[in-house]
Amino acid sequence: MSNNSSGHNGWRTQPMYSFSEVAHLAQVSVGTVRNWLLGYSNIKGEFKPLFEGHPEEGRACSFLELIEIVVAAKFRKAERRPFWVVRRAYDNARNLWPDIEYPFANLELKSIGGHIVRIMRTPGVALQAVDLPEQYTLPDLVQETLEQIEYEYELASRWYPVGKRIPIVVDPQISGGLPIVKGRGVTVEAIHKRFKAKQKMDFIAKDFELDRETVEEVIRYAEQVAV
Repeated sequence: MSNNSSGHNGWRTQPMYSFSEVAHLAQVSVGTVRNWLLGYSNIKGEFKPLFEGHPEEGRACSFLELIEIVVAAKFRKAERRPFWVVRRAYDNARNLWPDIEYPFANLELKSIGGHIVRIMRTPGVALQAVDLPEQYTLPDLVQETLEQIEYEYELASRWYPVGKRIPIVVDPQISGGLPIVKGRGVTVEAIHKRFKAKQKMDFIAKDFELDRETVEEVIRYAEQVAV
C-alpha cells in the first residue's frame, strides 16, 4: 500500500520550509534544493527533478521532502561524486518500492539500502538480482543520518540533526518544524540569537530553564549550520 494513502501524513506533507530553510538545514545550496525539486537545464539539455511531484510553482517544502534532501545530500557527500550518483540511488529505490512515494524518508531504507547501493555502483545489473547476497552497505554518512531519524507508520516523523543523544530535534508538529530543544519547544534560533547578542551561557541557561550543557550543544549546532 502506498504510504500516501495511509491517512497519517498530513502534518508531514504540508509545505512548511522555504528553499533557503531546507538548504540551511540540509547544508546544501539553495540552487541544489531548487534543481532537485524542480529540475534544471543547461547547454547539455533538460534534467528532470530528482524528487518528482513537487509543484512547479511551489517554493516551500514538506518535512518529508526535507528529509529526502538531507539523505540525498549525504549520499552525494559520501560518494564524493556528482548528481547522477544520487539520481541512480533514488531511481533504484523507486524501482524497488514502486508504491512508496518517499523512499529516502522510509524506514525500509535501512534494510534494503545495501541493495540500492549495490545496484547504484553496478550499471546495468538486473533488478531481479537483488536477492543475491549484499556486496555493499549504505555509506557511513547515510547510515548515521538514518540513525538520527524517528519513524511513524514507516515514514520519518522527527529528525535529530546531531544524533538522538543530543536534545535537538526537528519536529514538523512543533514550532513550525524549526530545530528546537526536545521537550521544551525553545528554538535553536532563539538561543543562538541570545548568544550572538553577547549574553552569557549561564544566563541563557537560567532564563530558558535549561542546563548549561544543553545550551552549549545548541550553540555548537547553530554555529555548525550557520550560513
